[in-house]
Amino acid sequence: MKKNIVLLIAGLLLISGNVWAGQGEGKAFREQVKKERQEHRQQQQQENQAFRQTLQGKSQAEKVAAVTAHRETQYQENKAFDVQEHQKNTSFLESKLAANTKMTQAQKTELINHFESQYQENVNFRDQRHNANIAYFQKIANDPSLIPEQKKAAIKTYMDQQKAQDKAHHQEQRSENQVEKAKIRSEIQSQK
Repeated sequence: MKKNIVLLIAGLLLISGNVWAGQGEGKAFREQVKKERQEHRQQQQQENQAFRQTLQGKSQAEKVAAVTAHRETQYQENKAFDVQEHQKNTSFLESKLAANTKMTQAQKTELINHFESQYQENVNFRDQRHNANIAYFQKIANDPSLIPEQKKAAIKTYMDQQKAQDKAHHQEQRSENQVEKAKIRSEIQSQK
């Protein structure tokens, strides 16, 4: 999901070399976004390692409850981080568009609306995926007929399916971005 948002922003900001002035500024911004996401991910990985240490010596029920609470906390942190990043990205896009003299106001509004629409799609996708994950993990954790190895295998299979769904979602958004890019390029060319 995070990667998708970064790719979306990069795609929208790279609509055309002719459309955007100050390409270096856009590149620096994208690099900063990438760096912030990596730092956020590393921080959560460190938290996960420390959290795993706290599980030692706990019963299975205590572990399940602790893991569920920990995942929910990280999910809420990720949501807050994504909102913050979205606000920065939107501000940057709006400032770049305000300085753009080749695009009409309608094209600028259309681009912003496209960006916001995809962001909302990503939020909904992330929320649905999170709810499905929680339900599946609880089902697996509470299934007494499965031994730990079977639980791990079931979760791995499920996560592989999630990766495939994520990839399909990201590809769909990339395709939408390409269509939007081509449309705006065509409109700009016809204005000349």
